[in-house]
Amino acid sequence: MGSKYLQKSSKLLIEPTDETDLWEKDWEIKLKRDTPETIGTISFAGEKNMGMVPIKIELQKEFRNRGFGTEALKMMTDWAFYHRNIYEVSAVTGFENDPYIHALEKAGFVYRSRDKASETEVYTITKQPSNWTGLYIAIGVVIGLILGLVFSNLWLGMAAGVVICSLTGLSMDVKERKEREDVTGMKKRRK
Repeated sequence: MGSKYLQKSSKLLIEPTDETDLWEKDWEIKLKRDTPETIGTISFAGEKNMGMVPIKIELQKEFRNRGFGTEALKMMTDWAFYHRNIYEVSAVTGFENDPYIHALEKAGFVYRSRDKASETEVYTITKQPSNWTGLYIAIGVVIGLILGLVFSNLWLGMAAGVVICSLTGLSMDVKERKEREDVTGMKKRRK
């Protein structure tokens, strides 16, 4: 239990079984105790496509319907979203698998589609876009105050600080949106 990829919460430890293949191999879900007990697995095994990765989870029967699945799904979805070029996580479940559907919905996943032939449903969760412009406007106000005090013209300093930082934040937002569109193909879909 010394993996640099170890994910921790107040109840769970999630650790890869193979650190050389984090995206295809299972991760063990363990109860956080003096001697951790493995209660299931979770993985991203499956086809990765246009910024979307699949996720699947399997818990031992006695540990289902106790919130562990929801917590593990949240933890691993957050872990996936820390990676560049991952913008959506998807899960496939059977029509009648209400406990799994409930866990997915509590973890923030949303119903997307149904395949009657295979009797499955698809749920996804999407990474929220960042908002650098808002952050940089706040930074611009602080920088503007400092510039205004240094040059004895508060209004000019504020205007310069806010404009420069707003443009910086806006350019970062545009760059991220272009990267997301390139990876997910959203630009192509809109045409």
